[in-house]
Amino acid sequence: MKYGYVRPFDLHETNSQQMAKMSGADHIIVENHAHNKRRTELKRLIDEEVTPGDTIIVTDLCILADSTKHLLDIIRHAEKNRIVIQVINIDLLIDGSKGLSFIQVLNHISDFQSDVVKFRTRQGMTEAAGKGKQMGRPKRSDENIKRAIEMYMTKRYTLDQIKEATNISRATLYRHLDK
Repeated sequence: MKYGYVRPFDLHETNSQQMAKMSGADHIIVENHAHNKRRTELKRLIDEEVTPGDTIIVTDLCILADSTKHLLDIIRHAEKNRIVIQVINIDLLIDGSKGLSFIQVLNHISDFQSDVVKFRTRQGMTEAAGKGKQMGRPKRSDENIKRAIEMYMTKRYTLDQIKEATNISRATLYRHLDK
């Protein structure tokens, strides 16, 4: 039996894009959230559904696991129970028989870790924005910038005095002077 496993992971592909690539799957399991914890559908799939000789199909390693240790645990369990893992986007079949070169393994691990970091960063930014937090540098007051430029133009103040009075850094002042 071939099981597809999908979870919300908009870094590369949406759920529907992932499912579209799983034409060879007999049954598709869909996780209803993207969080690292409470991956109930994956746990049920690995612990209860698959049997020796079955295949788990995912589009990317980062869909299957949330860390290198998590990935290693899943692969060890799969090899011990003679379960095949197929990773579509990198054309990788993990079945215990195919030998990869050290550089190929490092490339896959590097890509996996990069994807996990990108996903967690994007997820954190989305959650923060949902709570009303502003992203990026705080905007400087136009009044303070205007006052800093006026003080600079009088040539009576040092840059340190301007910064002290307006809280506008030297770099910000010069950037606005160039405009």
